[in-house]
Amino acid sequence: MVKKLSFILIALMFVIMAGCGNTEDSNNEGKSGEESGDKVTLNLLQFKTEIVEQVKQMAEDYQKENPNVQINAQVVDDYSTLRKARFASGQGPDIFFVRGYTDMEDWSEYLTDLSNEPWMDQVSEAAKPGMTLDGKMYGFPVGLEGYGFIYNKDLFKEAGIEEVPKTLSELEEVNEKLKAAGIKSFTEGYKEDWILGLHLFNLPFSAVEDPGAYAQGLKSGEKTLNDNPYMDGFFNVLDATVDYGEGTNSIGVDYTRQLSSFTSGESAMMQQGVWTMGSIEEANADMNIGMFAIPLSENAEETRLPVDVPAYYAVNNQSDHVEEAKKFLTWLHENGDTYLVDSFNFIPAFEDIETTDELGPLAKELMKYSKEGQTMPWAMNYWPSGLDTDFAAALQSYVAGQTNQEETIEQLQSIVDDRMKE
Repeated sequence: MVKKLSFILIALMFVIMAGCGNTEDSNNEGKSGEESGDKVTLNLLQFKTEIVEQVKQMAEDYQKENPNVQINAQVVDDYSTLRKARFASGQGPDIFFVRGYTDMEDWSEYLTDLSNEPWMDQVSEAAKPGMTLDGKMYGFPVGLEGYGFIYNKDLFKEAGIEEVPKTLSELEEVNEKLKAAGIKSFTEGYKEDWILGLHLFNLPFSAVEDPGAYAQGLKSGEKTLNDNPYMDGFFNVLDATVDYGEGTNSIGVDYTRQLSSFTSGESAMMQQGVWTMGSIEEANADMNIGMFAIPLSENAEETRLPVDVPAYYAVNNQSDHVEEAKKFLTWLHENGDTYLVDSFNFIPAFEDIETTDELGPLAKELMKYSKEGQTMPWAMNYWPSGLDTDFAAALQSYVAGQTNQEETIEQLQSIVDDRMKE
């Protein structure tokens, strides 16, 4: 009797233990927060402060459809520094921006393979190389972007300018005509690292015949900045934006001031891209604008518009909510017309999302340059993370009149040697 009772107790114990194990699996494994009923918080970190309100609205809309998910969306200027600090402290965001090529490689240890996500088959071919590592794809491309000098067509007409400049000498003529008409050419936001050290300084790197090979040459030490045939042209353009703009005060001008000066008609041009369309329309809906590629030489055929993917959303593979983050990206693709196109004003990097007339004149200019084959890649994507901040500091000293061109190139080369050389 005792043996029989002991057997029954032991058997009952196994049943209870098995039941506990099965209950844990059914409640937690393989389920998202929505399915399990648990509250999930996704932390999203990105740059592009010009669309901060749109990003927050996107997060709110997702939360309404998924009430168990809270998205903390943070859009910042000093992105590279903050991203590095977050990961170093063990508080890396669940979803975060990564630029293509070098930045993707630098952060590869934190990236989730997205190759088999349902939207990946619709990604434009132009967007794939920057996010591909060893045959796997790790990003969600937010769009295609291009930048140059955005200009006020009415002010150009007032100054008697009939065509956009395609060479350095033609750019000088435009500036002189604007000056003669009492119109300031520029109010450039050189307080911002990304305007000066990233976008503007990218131009001579992108203009070379093979930007990737040139970047590799800088890394190996076989090439220097003085080997770049467009470096003098870059400084020519930089000088023009200062001399026909705010002078040395340009280093105190931020993006907000740059934008307000342009949209109010105070200045005729600004170095910006298609991402500013929404902000321009909000400030001055009736503004008659266009965009042209920034010349770096006297050869008009060499004047091309930089076009590439500015950033990819990536999923932190150390997140506790990888599947929920993937679900958000699938939702974003399904609603790409609403958010990526209509709200963010991005030119879609997905074949199944249409480009619309509502994207405005800047998108049309980009498409025109693309169709004519007058585009070049964003060579800054070959730079190590945060290099633009170092470049900007050296260039700001030049704008302030503290160094000359030769000294500035020496400083920039020293930065390349310290940060890029293998």
